[in-house]
Amino acid sequence: MSFRTASLKLYRNMMREAKHFKDYNFREYILRRVRTQFHRKMNVKDPQEAELLVQKGEETLGIIRRQKTIDNLYSSGGSVMEKIQFHPILGGIG
Repeated sequence: MSFRTASLKLYRNMMREAKHFKDYNFREYILRRVRTQFHRKMNVKDPQEAELLVQKGEETLGIIRRQKTIDNLYSSGGSVMEKIQFHPILGGIG
């Protein structure tokens, strides 16, 4: 599998797993970190470095999955950020 294919698959899997976190702060932190790390390493040309990056990414995906399980077991009531509702007519907070 090429580096591009493997990295795109890894990126999608990480983003998908991060969206399953119930805690807003964890979810947004992981989404932000995944985006920034992939954008930083997007133009890697060395095949050995690319292989190493994919391997580290797979390990990180495992960590995200384990942390997601723990988060779902011991989740809190939710964040204030998630409870904000916008008024459909006024457009502000309702």
